[in-house]
Amino acid sequence: MTTAKIFTLLLALLSLATEASALPSFPQVKSAHHRSDALILDRHNDVIHELRIDKAGRRLDWTELKDISPFLVKAVLYSEDRHFYEHAGVDWKAVGAAAVGRLFGSKKRGASTISMQLAVMLKTGTAHKGRKSIRQKWDQIEAARELETIWKKEEILETYLNLVSFRGELQGIAVASRGLFDKEPSGLDDRESCVLAALIRSPNARSTDVGRRAADLATSLSPQIGHA
Repeated sequence: MTTAKIFTLLLALLSLATEASALPSFPQVKSAHHRSDALILDRHNDVIHELRIDKAGRRLDWTELKDISPFLVKAVLYSEDRHFYEHAGVDWKAVGAAAVGRLFGSKKRGASTISMQLAVMLKTGTAHKGRKSIRQKWDQIEAARELETIWKKEEILETYLNLVSFRGELQGIAVASRGLFDKEPSGLDDRESCVLAALIRSPNARSTDVGRRAADLATSLSPQIGHA
């Protein structure tokens, strides 16, 4: 390899490392999170009006992982990243299967782990769906691997559930749970959890498609739920 090629390779690696290292810390992300509506209180601290201050999406206060239905967490992991606690940011088996599927034109499930999806959210403010170029996918992989070296698994999962879009402008599990089911995230039952997990893959899909996907997920997780 020539000196010029070595120098070019080093610059490329340095660029990737710099880009990945730009990821914020968990405390930074959590402290920067805010509601989309400001609460106007009277002198007794009772809410008298809610004022929309962020038009980008609807969000409520941050929800800790311990305050989210365990079945919702289970459903999301099964749907989005079944080997979340086993990999270091990248599910290489899924990447290989997706690459083969893309090569032969078959419809394989995506290979983006929760860490990869979160890395995109932290860098761009949104989770980009659809196919990505090889360079975009590699950047996502590098960012996810970096994320896993500075964040704990529980921090990644908690942040993902607070930032991911569920339906329309509903961002985060708190507003999705209350907006769609009028419940706290901790009170979601099995079927409601499956509906929310199904929405992550395609937030604006038709209701019939979401229902079918949720039913399939319920059957996979607990046959008695799917046939009740």
